[in-house]
Amino acid sequence: MTRYYIFIITLCLFSLSAKAQDNTWFKDITEKAGLSAAKSGQISSCDVNGDDYPDLLLQVLSYDRSMKTRLYLNQQDPSSSDPKDRIFVDFTDSSRIYTNRDNGTKGRVADIWGMADVNNDGFPDMVTGLFYFDVSKFNDVGDYAEVLLNDGTGRFTLVQNSGLTDLGKFPATGICFLDYDLDGNLDIYFGTFSADHQANQWLPGFLFKGKGDGTFQDVTFDAGLEEVYEPLYGASVTDWNNDRYPDIITSPYCRTEGTLWKNLGNGKFENYSEQANYTATNRSHGNIDVGGSLNNLLVFPRELCQWEALPYDYDNDGDMDIAQMLIHGGLDPGEGHTSLTKNAGAEGNYRLTWQLDAFDRPLNNVQVLKRINVTKDTSWSNQYGNFFLPKGSQITYNASNRGHLGDQAGSWINLDNDLYVDFLLSTTGYDATNDRCYIQHQQPDHTFKEIAGALGLRTLLKEAHSNRPIDFDLDGDDDIIIQYSPPKDQNGNPKPDADRIWLLRNDAANSNNHITVKLDAPAGTNAGAIGSRVCVYAGGICQTREIQSGVGRWGMMSPFMLNFGIGKNTSVDSLIVEWPSKALIRTKVVNPPINKDLVINLDGVVSSVTDRAGDPNGGIRLSPLPAHEQLTAYLPEDMRFGNMQIFTITGEPVVKEGLNGDSAVRVPIEGFSAGHYTIRFLSTYGKTITVSFIKTK
Repeated sequence: MTRYYIFIITLCLFSLSAKAQDNTWFKDITEKAGLSAAKSGQISSCDVNGDDYPDLLLQVLSYDRSMKTRLYLNQQDPSSSDPKDRIFVDFTDSSRIYTNRDNGTKGRVADIWGMADVNNDGFPDMVTGLFYFDVSKFNDVGDYAEVLLNDGTGRFTLVQNSGLTDLGKFPATGICFLDYDLDGNLDIYFGTFSADHQANQWLPGFLFKGKGDGTFQDVTFDAGLEEVYEPLYGASVTDWNNDRYPDIITSPYCRTEGTLWKNLGNGKFENYSEQANYTATNRSHGNIDVGGSLNNLLVFPRELCQWEALPYDYDNDGDMDIAQMLIHGGLDPGEGHTSLTKNAGAEGNYRLTWQLDAFDRPLNNVQVLKRINVTKDTSWSNQYGNFFLPKGSQITYNASNRGHLGDQAGSWINLDNDLYVDFLLSTTGYDATNDRCYIQHQQPDHTFKEIAGALGLRTLLKEAHSNRPIDFDLDGDDDIIIQYSPPKDQNGNPKPDADRIWLLRNDAANSNNHITVKLDAPAGTNAGAIGSRVCVYAGGICQTREIQSGVGRWGMMSPFMLNFGIGKNTSVDSLIVEWPSKALIRTKVVNPPINKDLVINLDGVVSSVTDRAGDPNGGIRLSPLPAHEQLTAYLPEDMRFGNMQIFTITGEPVVKEGLNGDSAVRVPIEGFSAGHYTIRFLSTYGKTITVSFIKTK
C-alpha cells in the first residue's frame, strides 16, 4: 500500500474518532473554582505544597510594594467528597513570598517571578526580579532580585546571601532555569530589558551558576554571554540541537533580531544565530500604518517586536521547533506576524525556517478596499531603513486587515488528547477583526485549523492575554487558564473586568486515551528534573516533551507533570526519559500502563500518583462529610504508618498526630471553628496525600 493511501486512511480514522468540535469541549468553572475575583498579568503554575495538584501564581507588574502578585493553593472543594472538585484559595499572606530584608517593611518590589527547586530538597522555590520600562520613572526603594526557599508547605524563606543582589538594580523580563553545565544544580538565566530604553542603552542577559543551596554566582562573562546586548522581553531554554545540553533563545522587544545561544558543553555559549538561521522577526517589518493629516497621509512600517519564543516538537520528528509570538504585525503581503519556525534536524544542521502561514487566522468577512493618493514626496526612517514615497503614488489596502496584530502570549496544549499538540494564541487590543483568541487545532498532516469559533469561545476569550495549560484536577487532560485584558474605556479608565481570569475545564479529551508522566530525578540530576526530555511512542508516533521552567515573557511556567494524548491507541509501546546529567543517562519503560499518571525514576515506573480507575485520593476516605462533631479517616494499607497534619484553609498547622497501623483513624476536630481544613497524610515510605473537609457549627 502506498504512503499516500496510508495517510488517507489515517486521516479518515482520525476524523471518525475525533469528538465533534462544539461548545461541549470546555466549560467555564471560574466561579465554582473560587477565581471570580482573581486578577493577573502573567500566569504560572506548579505544585508548591507537595500534593501533586498544580497551584497558581498570578503575576501582576506593580513597580512597588503593593503585593499584587498572588499565590493560590489548589485544594479539594470541602463541600464535595469528589477529589476532582477543586477550589483555589489565596495563600499569599501565609506563604511569605513578599518577605523583605527590612523586617519593619511590608511587601517587596517583585514584578518577575520564577519557580524551580534550586536547593534540591524536592520543593519548588521562588526567584523574583524587578522590571522597569522607563528608568527615569523608576522608584528605587532598594529591592532587587531575591531567592526564597520553600519549606514544602508553600511557605517561603528569603535567602539573605543569595548572590543575586550583587547586580543591584536591573530590569528583569524573564527568569529561566537550566542546568547549563549538567552538574546537578539549577542555574538561572535572567533576560533583561534596557538600562535606558529611550536612549537605546541595553544590557546582556545574566547567567548565575547555582551552588545547590539557594545561592548563586554571576558567570555571565565566563560563559561568553556579555557579547550581545539587546532589549529582551523574555527568553526560553531548550535543547535546540539534541546534544543533551540546554541552549538559550532570546526574545527582543524590537530593535534587535534576538540570539540563539548554543551551549558548547564546556561552560561557555556561542552566538549561533546566523548558523541556525534564528531571527526574532525574520528581518521583516510590522503593520503598515497610515497616519498624518488629510492633506498629507503617511504610510510607514511599524517596528515588529517578539514577545515570546516557545519551543516544542509540534510535528513529532524529535527536534524542537519554535512558535514565535510577534506584536505590531500585519497580515498583508510584506508584513511580518506570528510564525511557526521549523527545525530541520540533524540532516539540515538544525537550521530554522519560518512558516508565516502555519497558523490559521480567519479575518472577518467584510472586505473594504481603500486607496491612498500620496500628495507630496514623503520619506521616513526607522529600524528597517530609509523609505520614500514619491508624490502621485497610490497605495491600496484591505481595511478589514488593518490594525496591529497584538500577539502577546501562546501555549502549546493538547486539546483533545490525540497524537498532535495544538496551540493557544492570545492577541490583545490591536486586531481590527475582533477575533482575539485563536485556538489552533493540529491536523494529522501538521497543518492547523482555527476552532475557537466552533467551540463557542471566540466571544468569551476576546482580547485575551496570558494563557497556560493546567491539569488542575489531575484527570489527564489540559485545562485552560487565561487572562482577559480589554482596552480602556472612552475616558481612558480600565474596564471593570480588566485582568480577570477564566478557568476552562476540558471535557473533550476524555474521549481519548492518555499517559501522564511525573519524574523522580536520580542522583546527579537537579531534583526538579528540569531539562529532562520525555519521548512517548504510541501509534507509530513519537511525542517529545521537555521539562521547562521559565518560558517566554516574564518566565512563565506550567506544571512539571506532562500529559501525553495517545488518541484511540490502547497501549504505549515505550517511554524514554533523557535525564540532564553529565552521565547522559536514559531510562526506558516498555509498555507502561495508560490512563494513569506515572512516577518515573531511573529504574522505570515507581507508582501511580493517582489511579483514575479507582480513587484519586489514593484510597483515603473521610466520613462523614461535612463534619460536625466527629470525623474518621479510612486509610489504605500503604498509608497506615507515618503521621497526619491538619491545616486551616490559609495553611496554618493546627494538629499533628502519628499513624500507628490502624485502618480507621479518628481525626481530632473537637474545638475547631467552622470552616475549611486540609489533612496531609505522610507515610513512612515518603508518600504524601492531601484531602480536604468542612467543619460545620
